[in-house]
Amino acid sequence: MFKSRGTKTVSLLAAAALSLMALGAQAQDAAPKAYVDDFKGNMVEVIDTASNTVLTTIPVPAGPDSMTITPDGQTVYVSSTGDTKISVIDTATDKVTRTIEVGANPYGLAITPDGKTLLAGSVGSGMMDFIDLPANTIAAQVPVDTIHNIGISPDGSIAYVASQSKTAPGLLEFDLASRKQTASIALTAPPRSVVFSRDGKQVYFTETGVDSVQVLDPATNKIVTQIAVGASPHQPFFTANDEYALIVSQKTNVLNIIDPATNTLEATVPVGKMPHWITTSANGDTAYVTNENDNTVSVVDLETQKVTATITVGQAPHKIVMQPSASMTATPEMTPEATAGA
Repeated sequence: MFKSRGTKTVSLLAAAALSLMALGAQAQDAAPKAYVDDFKGNMVEVIDTASNTVLTTIPVPAGPDSMTITPDGQTVYVSSTGDTKISVIDTATDKVTRTIEVGANPYGLAITPDGKTLLAGSVGSGMMDFIDLPANTIAAQVPVDTIHNIGISPDGSIAYVASQSKTAPGLLEFDLASRKQTASIALTAPPRSVVFSRDGKQVYFTETGVDSVQVLDPATNKIVTQIAVGASPHQPFFTANDEYALIVSQKTNVLNIIDPATNTLEATVPVGKMPHWITTSANGDTAYVTNENDNTVSVVDLETQKVTATITVGQAPHKIVMQPSASMTATPEMTPEATAGA
């Protein structure tokens, strides 16, 4: 009898161990989630990138139009232009856990690579807030006329802020340690989106009505070249190790693939109507592009330069961000979604 009970106990322990190992393997193998804001649907949709299907939707205030995600992938911040608040989403539960009051027409979000500060613009108040994380409290404010998007350097030392001022459009440079403006780059057209390369040596930005990407040297604050792309370029995005720079052209409905080493256009991939925003998988092999006018997300294999899937989402998808990894306990890594303004 004793031997039988012992054998049974050992078998049960072995089965339990195997179950735990299986659960651990499933958690480890789970794909990261992508988050899409539906500007006209007033919600955020959660996409399983393994199956390219929508898992759930999260209600937010009217007009969600800016998003960013913490480097550890645990929290998504969403601002709604029809409201005065930023919604804070816990990616473990996919629910809004709190809101941050920032003023009318919030627009433009970016998180420093260390995950300690959220920069958030408010068009209505004409301010940019420095929000301490994870406390989610406003630590300081600086004036920015008609703020749009924000790009933070990979070392977290400076930010370029797009100001669409009607009288003096330009990129404003801020020292993030002192929270003070240190330079202003005058432009002839309102800037749209701005982002640093992964090595911090280049800044790509776009301007309203200019059908090319501007390439800025952050060491001199001088535009060194421009790259002609399709009409109405919007958001630039650098993949892992700066292998590619990506940018959508909204009037020609393509994803442009650029070689950032030579700043030349390599290829274009047709996507949906009015492409708006880009994110990629952690390894940079797959791009996800929101298409505002046909309510889809295009999944693009960057090696074959082909659309491999199309995901139907809500109404007028604008921004998209991606978790850096499936494991929420992994060491935080810098993501372009965190450091580039949304």
